[in-house]
Amino acid sequence: MTTDPMRPPTIYDLCRPRQDVLAGQIRDEDFAADLSQVLKGTAPELYKNPALFFANTHPTRGLKDLIQAVVGRLSGADNQLGSILRLDTSYGGGKTHALIGLNHILTAPRQIPNLEEFVDPTALPSQPVTVAVFDGENADPMNGRRMEGDILATTPWGELAVQLAGRSGYGRIRNSDQLGAAPPGAETLRELMGERPVLILMDELSIYLRKLKGPAAGQAAEQLTPFLTDLIKAVNSLPNAVLVFTLALGRGGQAVDAYGEENQRIDRIFAELESVTGRQVTALTPTSEDETVQVLCRRLFASIDRSRVGEVVRAYQDLWRPHAEALPPVGQVDERAEALRKGYPFHPELIETLMQKTSTLENFQRVRGMLRLLAQTVAQLWREQLGDATAIHLHHVDPGNERIRLEIATKLGLQAF
Repeated sequence: MTTDPMRPPTIYDLCRPRQDVLAGQIRDEDFAADLSQVLKGTAPELYKNPALFFANTHPTRGLKDLIQAVVGRLSGADNQLGSILRLDTSYGGGKTHALIGLNHILTAPRQIPNLEEFVDPTALPSQPVTVAVFDGENADPMNGRRMEGDILATTPWGELAVQLAGRSGYGRIRNSDQLGAAPPGAETLRELMGERPVLILMDELSIYLRKLKGPAAGQAAEQLTPFLTDLIKAVNSLPNAVLVFTLALGRGGQAVDAYGEENQRIDRIFAELESVTGRQVTALTPTSEDETVQVLCRRLFASIDRSRVGEVVRAYQDLWRPHAEALPPVGQVDERAEALRKGYPFHPELIETLMQKTSTLENFQRVRGMLRLLAQTVAQLWREQLGDATAIHLHHVDPGNERIRLEIATKLGLQAF
């Protein structure tokens, strides 16, 4: 810790990492949100425990807008964003995380101590909400996914029917739950949803499309468009129903992950549905780029003493000003200082590198990838206790550390390391 009153405080003076970060106990799966595992109760504690989940989650503008829109619609109020919402972001950018948050807020709000950070508790629906989920990553269109009892659902509508109306609901659409069979129509879907508040979450549709191979499976893929058409009609016809689906699209509507072709196809399907149904799909982004550093800080640190960050920023400004014309961005010392203030304890150069350079690599999973890399960096810094560390710099990401080197080599594809 700093003892010289003339020197700025170090990261050890102002920051307290979360215990799992300090202990180096974070596993890859701790950063990989899985909606199906959360619903089954088999997810890591960080995801399945509502209190822990939101303690580690930064209330981004997009996440709060999403929650407010869904809560308003389910309560019967006009949310101005409609009943069909699409979450857009790149791979590892928080889509599934946002869906898990919605599920927790609507099914276990009393278990979330900091609920008011995300939504006005008085705005929550007074009636219980039925949440039905289709997770394409865990779907099994060829063999069926085990649902309730002995039911093996092979289609999205088969899985949703069980969750919406149990065995009787599945019985109602059993003949449609076969590869290549016609999906249920809008009236049947309305019947399954009933008059109660219903939230339907559809995640990783692109992965589901990738799984549909062979003649029969190809027919099933073709049935996805009429199913989604009727699902949208059914949801729009009910005053307290919402459909939220995810899509990995980057700037300009271009697919950005390993399932790029399938994501583009899903995007085209919904664009076609908008023209057919006359209903607009509202796109939301869970995490904007300017909020990424706050997301990182919230997950990695249990507390940061913001009252003294100004001392650190002023020390850097004093260092930068004499060399302003030589430092990028040229002459913008005040802008750089503000970036440090917002992103402390991370130095702006580190965040800029991760955001603008590393994250353009195909295998880098945006926020998730940054969290993995920085968790190892923070753990090493606290083990070493570098006395002069006033911020976390790019040079602190040490490829000499085996776990950091493996992260760089395997996740970034830089095998030369």
